[in-house]
Amino acid sequence: MNSNDLILPVAICIVAAIILIYFITLRGPIRKITLTNPDGSVVNVSVEVADNPVTRMKGLMGRDSLGADDGMLFIFDTPGMYAFWMLNTTIPLDAIFIAENGSVVDVIQMTPCGLNPANCTQYAPTQPALYVLEVNQGFSLKHGIVVGSKANP
Repeated sequence: MNSNDLILPVAICIVAAIILIYFITLRGPIRKITLTNPDGSVVNVSVEVADNPVTRMKGLMGRDSLGADDGMLFIFDTPGMYAFWMLNTTIPLDAIFIAENGSVVDVIQMTPCGLNPANCTQYAPTQPALYVLEVNQGFSLKHGIVVGSKANP
């Protein structure tokens, strides 16, 4: 075996490592959103935006904490019945499904499932959503976020 035989495998390993590091460290932009409940109370959340296939696929995977007033906002291209799972996510979460008009259409508590896809429940809304806000589990209950609350995603 000569050195030319090693160039392609080494190059493939380097490219794979770069892609893996990019995926692990990838973070979306941060912005603030406001949720308004039917009783008029207001909740502000600092969200990381996941608005492309890569950031949506990664979500909160691999993170071990989320700030009390922080979350991740998934933005899709069209409204749909998008199902979520908790593969490689260690933080119990609430998923707040938001329609195109900003109305909360569902709130679902999600439980981590480890690294085995066979152990993962899929959590889907009862109505189409354009946005999904993930926050710490219990956040919705604590702040009175319910179906009918409004958001300005």
